[in-house]
Amino acid sequence: MKILVTGATGFVGSHLCDSLSRLGHEVYALVRNPKKAKEFSVPGTHVRGDLSQFDWVQSLPPDLDAVVHTAGLVHSFHESDFLNTNAEATKNLIAALEHYKQLKFLLVSSQAAAGPATKESPANEEANAAVSAYGRSKLKAEAYVKAKAQSWQVSIVRPPMVIGPRDPAMLDIFKMVKSGLVISPAAAPQHKTYSYVCAFDLVEFIHHILHHNLVGTFNCAYPKPQTLADIISISKQQLQARALILVLPPALLKVAAKSAQFLGERGIVKVRLTADKLHEILPAAWVCDAQKSQSTGFSYEWDLERTLKVTLQEYRRLGWL
Repeated sequence: MKILVTGATGFVGSHLCDSLSRLGHEVYALVRNPKKAKEFSVPGTHVRGDLSQFDWVQSLPPDLDAVVHTAGLVHSFHESDFLNTNAEATKNLIAALEHYKQLKFLLVSSQAAAGPATKESPANEEANAAVSAYGRSKLKAEAYVKAKAQSWQVSIVRPPMVIGPRDPAMLDIFKMVKSGLVISPAAAPQHKTYSYVCAFDLVEFIHHILHHNLVGTFNCAYPKPQTLADIISISKQQLQARALILVLPPALLKVAAKSAQFLGERGIVKVRLTADKLHEILPAAWVCDAQKSQSTGFSYEWDLERTLKVTLQEYRRLGWL
């Protein structure tokens, strides 16, 4: 297949380009930052451009088979940024590709669109209780895809926390463990439960959808949720490190988030913590039900220990840790 991958230099997009190329597909990688594409050795035909304008669409082949839309904004201080980049840009991308009458269009969304859920009552594919600006923007992007791409074969994948090589979020945890002090937000690590998926399982499931012409919305998560305590424990073992746990109470987190946002908006420091991000951090559980994806014949291969091991190896290879 001839496949366009947006966000090709991103965490998920770069792994997807690797996987699709190995499987023999002709990849067209939308690249905004050539330096980053070189750092990650992104394969395929590089299409220089972004989702603010669409002149680059003219360079795509007339017989393009599929689009996997991974590009998106994860961190911002303003909800309008999320809506513009994640939702409106998705609508504009669909419009720019409307001359393709037959196309497989797959949107990589997020469990953030569903909202937090417990292990006892995990979120299914119908859940739409987003609690953050990021989640609401992903939910709106999903609505655009369903409404605007009706003549195409449309599918939506909702991964929870994605872990794997090149993931900057897990790098923060490894750095804390290595430093000897790990901050657990709002509750002790054993009381915070998450679904997760290895980046390698995620990209394999995306290919599974394209190969088997599946349509609809699918959660994509390893069947066994893990606690933050599990993640910290395995990280400590692999780093051969000891670390103390510091639990930050919600009230202190709110003060820290507002302070971080104030400094970040003024360019004084670079931070990921914002007042809005607290809506994702404070819930004790983010668990989703992946039975629908498994019912398609897909099997998840990457457990947490194996995933963290290869992630740490890649951090060291890149000189990040």
